[in-house]
Amino acid sequence: MSVVTNSLPPGFPDLAGVISDLDGVVYRGAEPIAEAVEVFRHWHKAGLPYRFVTNNSTKSAEEFASKLRDFGVPAQASDVVTSAQATAELLKARWPEGARVFVMGASSLMEAVAAAGFEISDQKADIVVVGLDRTVTYAKLKTAVRFVLNGAPLIGTNPDLLLPCEDGFEPGAGMLLTAISAASGKAPTVVGKPEPHMIETALARLGTERTRTIMIGDQLDTDIQAGRRAGLFSVLVQTGVPASSRSEIQADLTIASLSELVA
Repeated sequence: MSVVTNSLPPGFPDLAGVISDLDGVVYRGAEPIAEAVEVFRHWHKAGLPYRFVTNNSTKSAEEFASKLRDFGVPAQASDVVTSAQATAELLKARWPEGARVFVMGASSLMEAVAAAGFEISDQKADIVVVGLDRTVTYAKLKTAVRFVLNGAPLIGTNPDLLLPCEDGFEPGAGMLLTAISAASGKAPTVVGKPEPHMIETALARLGTERTRTIMIGDQLDTDIQAGRRAGLFSVLVQTGVPASSRSEIQADLTIASLSELVA
């Protein structure tokens, strides 16, 4: 296989590196997207470097890399940038070590925040961090809202309202973040896509020129917006969340399958 040149639009880069979303691009929940797996295997064999950026904060980088390897995609932990990592880095940059953080999210997010030197607390909190929490309760929501009303900044790992899964879609972390923001009247600081922080980290790890690197994603308002904000050529693949007709974001290239990038 080789990069297609006759069907790609003017301006498609002389490709040197790839940054890609995971869920909806490489897999849907626990099911791999076969054509995408084949493309990444081809790129690896051809020596084209790639990195993954995910708004999902429920797994560590090594867990994501292991999942990719199980699907047949060569990957190491250093190839994956997660919103949990990016959130911990933001906290370290803005607050002193030992600050108390109420975390609504998976254990991987709590571990990343604790490893950055912060105290996880549900009694008193200087900061509220919200990620995807599949064990959310009304009590957790009440606690988060009260801390924010008392002055704690609201930090969200990502604004994704929907996530693709093997049998359809499920609510994302953005649903919880939106609820807490609406109840408290406080706007959140969002760490993951559509902000470009994770894209910049991935680009630095790739070491490729910005003009020769593409961003692949399945969501206009997060993946594609983040890629555009980072100045990358953006590719929307239609294997994940259906594109919103309300979105004003446009990809540089829209494809039905990742296999359209190779022939």
